[in-house]
Amino acid sequence: MRRLLSFALAVVSCASLGALTVSAQAPATQAPVAKAPAAQVPATGAQVVRVEGADYSFIVPANIKAGLTVFNLVNVGRDVHAMTVLALPSGRTMKQFLDVFKASGKTPAWAPALGETGTIKPGDEAFVTARLKPGRYVLACFIAAADGRSHTEVGMVQLVTAR
Repeated sequence: MRRLLSFALAVVSCASLGALTVSAQAPATQAPVAKAPAAQVPATGAQVVRVEGADYSFIVPANIKAGLTVFNLVNVGRDVHAMTVLALPSGRTMKQFLDVFKASGKTPAWAPALGETGTIKPGDEAFVTARLKPGRYVLACFIAAADGRSHTEVGMVQLVTAR
């Protein structure tokens, strides 16, 4: 709890900078991190969204509030994971995003990255903060899987809508 409060204060002081990436690693033997109660959300109105990174998917609410958002990635899988937050412009689809990524191995130029976590081991957590406008966002893990494909290509990609 003390670490989350310290992190929240750092978010408040850096909120005007736009996107901020912070990685915090906890010992692998630590119990899973619980979702932060509303009382622990910074006074700025930032929301904390827990994202579980499993092998190979993200478990996250499909709809969240627009505004200052702290994504708390918790690795509940057995492989290492990371998360990049990308804006998906109106008129573009997740299929178009994936088609470009699969064809080129790169994210589309029209899907700007707002922030990313570092790579985290199983049982660890990381944070990425972004100011989300109403719209759609892609959460993706670009780490290479054992077969050479990225985690995104094997399903570790999720669409989230900010309202």
